[in-house]
Amino acid sequence: MDYATAWFYFSAFLLGMYLAFDGFDLGIGALLALIKNQKDRDILINTIGPVWDGNEVWFITWGAGLFAMWPALYATLFSTFYLAIWLLAFLLIFRAVGFEFRNKNKELWDKLFALVSALIPLVVGVVVGNLVMGIPIDANGFHGSLLTLFRPYPLIVGLFILFATIWHGANWGVYKTTGKLQEELRGYAFKFWLLTVVLLLLTVIGMKIWAPLRFERLMTPLGLGLTLVILVAGLLDGHLIKKGEERLAFYISWLAFPLVVFLVYYSMYPYWVISTTDPNFKLSIHDLAASPLTLKAVLGVSVILAVIIMAYTLYVYKMFGGKVTEAEGYY
Repeated sequence: MDYATAWFYFSAFLLGMYLAFDGFDLGIGALLALIKNQKDRDILINTIGPVWDGNEVWFITWGAGLFAMWPALYATLFSTFYLAIWLLAFLLIFRAVGFEFRNKNKELWDKLFALVSALIPLVVGVVVGNLVMGIPIDANGFHGSLLTLFRPYPLIVGLFILFATIWHGANWGVYKTTGKLQEELRGYAFKFWLLTVVLLLLTVIGMKIWAPLRFERLMTPLGLGLTLVILVAGLLDGHLIKKGEERLAFYISWLAFPLVVFLVYYSMYPYWVISTTDPNFKLSIHDLAASPLTLKAVLGVSVILAVIIMAYTLYVYKMFGGKVTEAEGYY
């Protein structure tokens, strides 16, 4: 395996870890719009208060890796998704502001926090959907606008990521709470699990219609095998939610994110960018990569950094383990 390929799949690992860890934070945030009782919303916020900012380290590391290892890709993505990336940056900043300001007016800030928490995975999914489907780009640059990015297939992918994070967040809430709130969240976990499974099927069908090059890759033995594993794990999680196996249900929804991200990366390999207007215009991971020396030198350091981040993350989760039953707290 060459270093560009190694970095490509290491990038998949970083993004998968971000969605697995921060995904339930975003899901909890979106669920605030559905939880009517203020004390229950406070409890939900307290389940993610000690960990949410640390979870974003994975996203920062992933973005830094793209910039360092594929500088030409970074430039291409910024020119293509300029407004979408700025929108995502604003949403992430506003999310942090929401944590700090919600005590000033919880009714208002909980609604805003829920909206932002829902928009972040939607926008991430739309960007990913465009990369899978292809974008109207050629040697002269991107031919479109922000609205161009919100085509049917990217929206399907965006909704899939949105529903998956809410399902994941509800599983986390069931795992961390008790009583009536836990039962309410268990109901939401099952509903959004069902929506996630439906959108997953639509995503695969849509890939065949709108992204045939990616779909061909998906139909290889490894792609089909991984798709089957994800479907079986998803169906099993619905059964576990109904049975009340809260810990295992959360672990499965956690594992689903890196598996799905790896499958998406696998279907995209070796092309980061494909054009919907010029079939001959493709940008592979090797075309856009930094020098072999840079790829080699930084890979080892990045793996060590990822191990440190994982160790710290697990330590924090152990320190703040157990059920959350009190509404009092910093947030």
